[in-house]
Amino acid sequence: MGQSHSQSQTHISVLPNEVVVSILQHLPPQEIKSAVLVCKSLREMGEKPRFWTWAVVTVNTKDDLQKLKRPRLQMVQEIDVTQGSHGGTHLNRRGGVSTWMKEEGLADLFQVICEIPTVRRIRGLEFCKGIQGIEPDLVVSVLNSLEELNLCYDFYDEEDFEDMPLRLEAEQLELLFTAVAEKTNLKFLQVSGQDMLKDMDKTDETDEVDEMDQMDEMDTISPELFAAAVSNVEEVILKEHFKEDITSEQFEALYAIIA
Repeated sequence: MGQSHSQSQTHISVLPNEVVVSILQHLPPQEIKSAVLVCKSLREMGEKPRFWTWAVVTVNTKDDLQKLKRPRLQMVQEIDVTQGSHGGTHLNRRGGVSTWMKEEGLADLFQVICEIPTVRRIRGLEFCKGIQGIEPDLVVSVLNSLEELNLCYDFYDEEDFEDMPLRLEAEQLELLFTAVAEKTNLKFLQVSGQDMLKDMDKTDETDEVDEMDQMDEMDTISPELFAAAVSNVEEVILKEHFKEDITSEQFEALYAIIA
């Protein structure tokens, strides 16, 4: 007589939580999405932020900021403020940044990101306006926590490409360099078109001062600070667009450190 073999099944609900968590940790993103839909217990365990660090959160409107308040997204590492194309160095206008995000949303976004210290990338940040109106300490807190930062102030004649209006005020830039020189998460930094000149006291309107002489009298971000910050980042691209971008003294101080 042949023997019949029965195959017993164990419902996942009887497994210890530690075992279920271990299983979830080994699931790829798409399967995590499916797993949290199976039952209440899996959904509760699957809501842990550590299972969603891979998620890229898209923010194009003010309502989208609510996504970043979900419990599962409290360890997210990347935020995308673009609306389409992600390839190449420049952003095609057809895949550009939303009007809200470009014109007024940056301050609100930074406030929310301050509550999520794991954010390391903001895709499309260089295409946003309004950073000069944000509290310097908040700007530094967010930017210095990133791993990739394009501080670009570039404008294009071609209609196919999005302008990059991200330009810090001198005070913001100095505070950022001070923080980066001390300790930073930045691994890649591109600096282009930034104003390295501090604000100077206004001269009497009756005084006739040659524009170039006045430029030379302005204080700049100190060469030592510039060099200390830039040399503390693994990969750096420096591009000059204006006379005040980067001074020869700043370059010399940087060369002295890396020589």
